[in-house]
Amino acid sequence: MHDLEPSGFSEFDQWLALAQRTRELLDAAIADGALPDGGADYLADRTLPHVEGVQAGFVGWLRSETAGVAELRYLLGRVAALRVDGPISEAERRAAAAESLAELDLDRRTGHRATDRLRAAEPWNLAALAHARLVLAMLPRIADEDVRYPSGRRTYADIAAPRGPAELSDRLEELERALWRTATGRRPDPRDPAFRRAYGFFDAADRLGRAFGSAA
Repeated sequence: MHDLEPSGFSEFDQWLALAQRTRELLDAAIADGALPDGGADYLADRTLPHVEGVQAGFVGWLRSETAGVAELRYLLGRVAALRVDGPISEAERRAAAAESLAELDLDRRTGHRATDRLRAAEPWNLAALAHARLVLAMLPRIADEDVRYPSGRRTYADIAAPRGPAELSDRLEELERALWRTATGRRPDPRDPAFRRAYGFFDAADRLGRAFGSAA
């Protein structure tokens, strides 16, 4: 890991360190097919709680005047959609069983359950959300020669910034899913657009933090 230049804001410096380390772990997962020792624990104990904090900030930020009626209905519908039936087909049952085993293995290695990783909103959640929104806006503007995604297209120009609360909610949930799958041992597919967007998020966050540190 490269040395980090302090920005003068300890919380921001922690986000920068987290972005850099997470991107390095995603690089390793692509190159080696698995996370290095301690990598799953880092994603579970550091990266995923940060993303959950961003999501908590989103809930605290969302107001009726923030979105139109259609978007608010969609966001409320997503809450209801969480109450879904269990797996029906044999393939769905196998996938659910494999996911449960991976989660149990991660819980055993980290020493706490997935539900324990949920946390209440904290004062920095809104700041974390603002930071995430800035990162998402910056992502498609990164110059192609600065893109560090190790496979396929060396550009993020096609990854549009979220255009409203519904798209922002979708992107945050997608980011969490991609990290969770990687933490539970699934080898990332470099061709997977969702994984590419997740990688790009931490690539952009790392670059944003370094630019902020240079300007400080």
